Amino acid sequence: MDTPKLHIAGREIVPNPPKMKVWRTFLAFFDADKQDMNLEDFLDAHVRLIVLGFGREEVTQESVEENVDVADIVPLARAIFRWIQSLTFSKLVNLPNEEAEKEA
Repeated sequence: MDTPKLHIAGREIVPNPPKMKVWRTFLAFFDADKQDMNLEDFLDAHVRLIVLGFGREEVTQESVEENVDVADIVPLARAIFRWIQSLTFSKLVNLPNEEAEKEA
């Protein structure tokens, strides 16, 4: 999966490697019932996820709001989550399983 990118002040920015807090926050948000959220709160939550997902000082709520089209906020947050998942699962595949350990 391609690494998500942002363009801020003429620079291309990629996220820092995610920590467990990032995974848990994204997972909790995407598992939560958002039926009663109004549109502004929904978009604000996605902006916060983008800031958290990038984990870089130059990626702030203000910089995201100024540099990302409103129509791209939700897709970018989802792309970051898919990227985090792909990193996580790609590492899990390489872990030995119980049967392989018994055979060794």
